[in-house]
Amino acid sequence: MPELPEVETIVNELKPLVEGKSFQSIKIFETRSIDGNPREFTAALKNNKITKLFRRGKYLCFSLINGSHLTIHLRMTGKLLQKPGKKDKKYLRVKLVFDKKFALYFVDIRKFGKLKLWPEKDVLLPALGPEPLDSPTVFKVLISLKTKTTRVVKTILLDQHALAGVGNIYADEALFLGGIHPQTQLCRIEDAAIKRLSQVLPRILKRAIKNKGTTLSDYQTPDSGAGDHQHFLKVYGREGLPCYTCGTEILRTRINGRSSYFCPRCQG
Repeated sequence: MPELPEVETIVNELKPLVEGKSFQSIKIFETRSIDGNPREFTAALKNNKITKLFRRGKYLCFSLINGSHLTIHLRMTGKLLQKPGKKDKKYLRVKLVFDKKFALYFVDIRKFGKLKLWPEKDVLLPALGPEPLDSPTVFKVLISLKTKTTRVVKTILLDQHALAGVGNIYADEALFLGGIHPQTQLCRIEDAAIKRLSQVLPRILKRAIKNKGTTLSDYQTPDSGAGDHQHFLKVYGREGLPCYTCGTEILRTRINGRSSYFCPRCQG
């Protein structure tokens, strides 16, 4: 699933291409990809002009000239491409046409991704927590939750109501660099360790943005390119391989149905 760095990369690539453009037509090939009535969605979007493209959590957000917003949530396998390949065309769900020379193709194998139009009167994505790109914000959130929950720290990092945009990859990487076992209850972690985690999480996310995200299976940039951050992962996806720091075998466990990778020595 594309996480904060991947979505930020997509936004950075698309901003100069879409800002100031209007939707000429919308072709929906899979109605389940639309959150809401497909006909109303198409009618509201047609001829509407994009004034700004930005990211919120794992969502691409298009501000429109009439005050409404279009959000795209890629979920597990969603991609937003300029020119889909032959294999992609089988999974084309929505085509957003701007002019004769430019369109965006929403490709999604598992059909979990969603496009949604938010009227001007609606608060955009109200359930999302703050962005985790600065240490004071992350520290404030985690310290506040420490006395309010018995949940393990990995679960909290994945909770989009707590911090918006963190997913499995970067939660594991941050916990490794923070020296914290993913199954540790937040309430049992010392404040100094929470502060350390609060410092490494934004740093990891910003480095991943610089590397254009992590491509392990489905993630592609709009120009069908790949991210580069997979070459810098310390624990994620490295089950059975030696830890880069101590040589101990990296283990994998499941927390709330999600795989978690960790070093039992560095994070013991």
